[in-house]
Amino acid sequence: MSANHRQFGSAARAAVRSGLALPVGAVAAALVLAGQPGRAARWQARVSGGRGWTGGRVLARAVLGLPLDALALLLVGYALFSSVRNFGYPVWYLGTDYHQAWGGPTMAGVWAVHATGWGLCLLVLLRWPLRWIARGQRALTVRLLDGRSAPSAPRPAAARAV
Repeated sequence: MSANHRQFGSAARAAVRSGLALPVGAVAAALVLAGQPGRAARWQARVSGGRGWTGGRVLARAVLGLPLDALALLLVGYALFSSVRNFGYPVWYLGTDYHQAWGGPTMAGVWAVHATGWGLCLLVLLRWPLRWIARGQRALTVRLLDGRSAPSAPRPAAARAV
């Protein structure tokens, strides 16, 4: 597997973990409030990683991580919705007059322009903003777990060489 594939895979995993942090945090908080802190800790550990989750730490993670988690969910949701819309352009807009659309007059040209443009936007969206959010979420997790290990993003090859 090439380095680009591994980087895309790590970015995708970070995006999925970041996007799931809010719903999982809400479920885990509800479980703590329902008197099931063990189940809440398992849910939280699946997404955030690390060991040592207690009911109080799960609630603290849900409350303190809310701004980052909501932003991550918003970005991941937007990325998924727009990916379906742009990569599926021929399905959604086949019955319309696409001759004046970007890449027209053929549907193949229109699809190629929209898919390529969105692919570049998605690369930027997943590469920087979601990576920064994931780092913030990891930092919060490490702080709440008293420095115990949390999943870390692989370092770029240039950083490893230094």
